[in-house]
Amino acid sequence: MKVQLLALLAALSVSSAFAADSAAPSTPDVSKLMIGAPPPAAEQVTAQNWSGPPYNVWAFHHLETLLRTTTVDRGTGPVSALESAPVDLGTFEFTDFSGKKRTFGQFLDDNHVDSLVLYADGKVRQEVFRNGNTERTRHIMMSVTKSFTGLVAEMLIAQGKLDDKKLIVDYVPELKVPGGAYADATLRNLLNMEIGIDYTEVYDDPASTVFQFAYAAGFWPAPPGIKSYPCLYDFLPTMKKKGEHGQDFHYVTANSEVLGWVVEKVTGKGFAQVFDEMVYSKLGAERDAFYVTDPHGKAVSGGGLNITARDALRLGVMMAQGGRFNGQQIVPAAVIAKIAAGSTPRPSLWGNENGGKDHSYMSQWYVEHAHGVVSAEGINGQTIHFQPKTGVVMAVQSSYPQADGPFFSVIDDFFYAVADKLAGKQ
Repeated sequence: MKVQLLALLAALSVSSAFAADSAAPSTPDVSKLMIGAPPPAAEQVTAQNWSGPPYNVWAFHHLETLLRTTTVDRGTGPVSALESAPVDLGTFEFTDFSGKKRTFGQFLDDNHVDSLVLYADGKVRQEVFRNGNTERTRHIMMSVTKSFTGLVAEMLIAQGKLDDKKLIVDYVPELKVPGGAYADATLRNLLNMEIGIDYTEVYDDPASTVFQFAYAAGFWPAPPGIKSYPCLYDFLPTMKKKGEHGQDFHYVTANSEVLGWVVEKVTGKGFAQVFDEMVYSKLGAERDAFYVTDPHGKAVSGGGLNITARDALRLGVMMAQGGRFNGQQIVPAAVIAKIAAGSTPRPSLWGNENGGKDHSYMSQWYVEHAHGVVSAEGINGQTIHFQPKTGVVMAVQSSYPQADGPFFSVIDDFFYAVADKLAGKQ
């Protein structure tokens, strides 16, 4: 289990007195959510309850109606074609990490999949849309967002605008505070989640660090009586150092927000605009994407990207094709190769238990070396997987009831198996 995934939004999925609308029952009928003008109180999805079940089933593809957002413009060019040649997966079975056999249909049901798109040999091989999602709906990608923050940072390194050997405070002097988590850490420590930081993840304490992060990011209003920070720029400098940098993997979403801040400092632009100009507007996307923003308008670069499944696939195909897509080299091939090569396997990274060396984390991307798979993964079952050697790509959007759980391993195992199947298709 990836127990360190997205501490911020893991907390947001906890059912508690301060995590949900206390006037609503715990199990309203999902099919009745947000029906009516106004909907009955029991079926209303709100800024307080959106992240927990069953409200998340509706909220995850309607966040523009609930939270502050900023648009990522698709640009004015034509939509890039995605040729379709469906493969029948009706009889497809795979064995997951626990030894359980699952059919494709069971995989979709068990993992609460909202949208799934599979790509191989230059064609879309399977598309599934469920739970009110369509090819037009934009779904929150949670920590998949981090991976594209890391990608943008690596592009700026390749351009000579960032140096990963430099200290973070060389770019963001606001973080140079005595005892601060980021005061003596390098940009590479930040990119690879190797910051020694004191970050409390106490999910039954609304004053703990993880909740303070959520309030500052604008994902939740602070409960009455709880002091909070007005925005991420005010919150991030309060993080304290604990332990040494560069020694082990420590997954903290605040790191990705600092990385986004570094990008903003060096470019002089908001992160959503930078991602748009450097990557998204060149894809030939079908729809604008958007980021959830904090109360002062900062795009949440650690978990706020909302995008259609087909456009998420386009990002994955671009990565699998060495940065080339829509008739142009969007990302330098050397940047993609650097990410796909991975980093030093760290003991605390999921998959490396008991001395394993098959998994590493590079620039906010997971690398599984045995299968040659690179992935971006976020809580509640959001993923983009790609396998450079075969070009197989998968985008999954889900509304799993819990933030974390064995579904991460199941999704990985499904991709390994289906990639083997699709790689043999001509």
